[in-house]
Amino acid sequence: MLSTFWSAWVIILTVIFLVIMGYVIWHYWHKNHEADADKALHVYDGIAENDAKLPMVLLYSYLIAFIASAIFFVLYPGMGNWQGLMNWHSTDELQQYDTKIIDKKLAALQSDSKTLTQLSQNEDIVGYGEKLFNNHCEACHGKNGQGQLHFPNLVDNEWIYDSSDAGIISSITHGRHGVMVGWKDVLTEQQIEDVSTYVASLQTNRAVPAAKVQREQGQQLFEYNCAACHGDAGTGNTQIGAYNLTDDTWVHGGNIAQIQTTVREGLDSVMPAFDKQLSKAQITALGAYLTHQRLKGQKQVTALDADMVKRGEYLAYAGDCVACHTAENGELFGGGLAFPTPFGALYSTNISTHVERGIGSYTYQEFHDAVRLGVAKHGNLYPAMPYTSYQYITEEDTQALWAYMQSLTPVSSPNIPNGMIFPTNIRLGMWAWNLVFFDEDKLTYPPEASDAWKRGKYLTMGLGHCAECHTPRNVAQALEEDNPFQGNIIDHWNAPDITANELHQHGWEVKDISDFLKTGHSSKGTAFAGMADVVKNSTRYMTRDDLDAIAEYLLTGDEGNRLDPATKPLQPSGFSVADKQTKEYQIFAETCGACHGPDGKGRKDIAPALLGNGIIAHSEPYNTVAVVLRGLSPDYLEPNRDYMPMSSFNDIAGDAEMARMISFIRDKLGARSEPVTKEMVKEIRISLEKGGVTGGVHETGK
Repeated sequence: MLSTFWSAWVIILTVIFLVIMGYVIWHYWHKNHEADADKALHVYDGIAENDAKLPMVLLYSYLIAFIASAIFFVLYPGMGNWQGLMNWHSTDELQQYDTKIIDKKLAALQSDSKTLTQLSQNEDIVGYGEKLFNNHCEACHGKNGQGQLHFPNLVDNEWIYDSSDAGIISSITHGRHGVMVGWKDVLTEQQIEDVSTYVASLQTNRAVPAAKVQREQGQQLFEYNCAACHGDAGTGNTQIGAYNLTDDTWVHGGNIAQIQTTVREGLDSVMPAFDKQLSKAQITALGAYLTHQRLKGQKQVTALDADMVKRGEYLAYAGDCVACHTAENGELFGGGLAFPTPFGALYSTNISTHVERGIGSYTYQEFHDAVRLGVAKHGNLYPAMPYTSYQYITEEDTQALWAYMQSLTPVSSPNIPNGMIFPTNIRLGMWAWNLVFFDEDKLTYPPEASDAWKRGKYLTMGLGHCAECHTPRNVAQALEEDNPFQGNIIDHWNAPDITANELHQHGWEVKDISDFLKTGHSSKGTAFAGMADVVKNSTRYMTRDDLDAIAEYLLTGDEGNRLDPATKPLQPSGFSVADKQTKEYQIFAETCGACHGPDGKGRKDIAPALLGNGIIAHSEPYNTVAVVLRGLSPDYLEPNRDYMPMSSFNDIAGDAEMARMISFIRDKLGARSEPVTKEMVKEIRISLEKGGVTGGVHETGK
């Protein structure tokens, strides 16, 4: 509502404008009668501009517009505080009218003596509160109040400030102003990285790639600089709006890069006060709506069977859902991990309970179809989602998975659009792909097989989807079913051949495989690259019985992967006295031996053994060459068993020299006498250089 002065001033300006426009129309209308089309007014470069009449349609258009404007100003608001003969009101004014009704209803309910929980049971009050939310809150906090980056979720139980009725009303009425100082002028970049890494590691079950010493340094920095506000344990302080850093709720972004930005630059978060825009009744109705939404969500979660949720959590980790649906150093289940394919880049999706960005709006059937049939709400999925393996998950386990997924915290990370090239970007084409390559035959179990073997097959072929990485793919990116577990190149590493024959040749036993999957370490080698991620995010959470079952299945073999009874374990000789006199050994001792020991048996906390190592002894030398060319970072699977980084030797040795050295190591420490040729090394080197992954220390496990 304008003041009398400004209202009069607006009316005067409007009338003056209308008078001027009326004069303009009259002037040109009158001038048209004096126009002479044969009279030249100006001549430019031989082109004459004559005094022709204006088109009458133009004058009539102006006249109609002028009359319509005048009528509008008479009928509707537009001239100061004049409401018009139609007495039209804006949406805000209608809300003021509605709030009078709510005022009466709240008064009748004696709302001052009722809690927001009690008021949230009244449909009229909640409905009115929803309208207010849509008009005033949705732009920042999302359509259903689940929040987005920098704007908190208002319908969960994790409140930054006081979550009591008085606290909620106070937040809406007076607003909030949260400030965190930036530390870029106090801490070095390395210290910011250390403390951010430590903060990320406070979240349960989050695999943070960091050495023990970095976490310890980050903890010291946190206790000295951050604990005053966030508490020694990082659980926060609602009195001053200091966040709880130990849960999985991240308002300002939970990936490590975003945490570093927050620490470096600080925050200045402002929630505006609504006491000048909304009445007490409106604020109460808004609080009742938020309470209604929170209680509804809480009811849905508490209605879930606790045992089924716990079982679903186990199955989700066994299925490695976290690794694929979490970006590098990102928030759990927030999506965003890139999958390079020959046809473009795919990005995993947000599968949290966020309604707008996750799968919070899914029904069980829609979840089932996406997981087991590869059909999501938005269309067919690409086979990067391993539904060709997940089809084997039982109905009971699928329901348990669904129960767990419904219990997740909503993550507001937006989904990243895929970058697939035409025509593979047309999802309808996946219908034809499924028709040709999606074999929906069920798993079969020989009657003589043990229960452990059957369990191992179910986990390996279904939830574990081991074949998806360890089986070659054809040109259409479908698994070559005739070559199960025979290895495949992924991200410039070889997901190695893990057929029964290959494993027996390396001397793997049930305990070795079980140890490897549980800890990432075994007598036959250490997990690295993508397999380190699998252990870190999946298999380490599985029971020993299940891991032993997987090991039994892999070592026993199956259809298309039968164990040849004649297969004998390789027996590497190690370095003989004569070997140690050779040039090859001298190079080994000066380079590899410094970390892996002069006999190749490894050094505790420095580097793993190469003698009998499964990668060294593998029939395919690709990974041995790739490790030498790429280098490796520690896997960070067990803080007390981190190995030292391995630098790249890409710029140190030529193809021929590297081929001789690797052949020598594979022969003596892996019992593989087949030579690695110069051409093989060159081909792998070119491939890695094109992928941009040679030189320095390649960061794995992130």
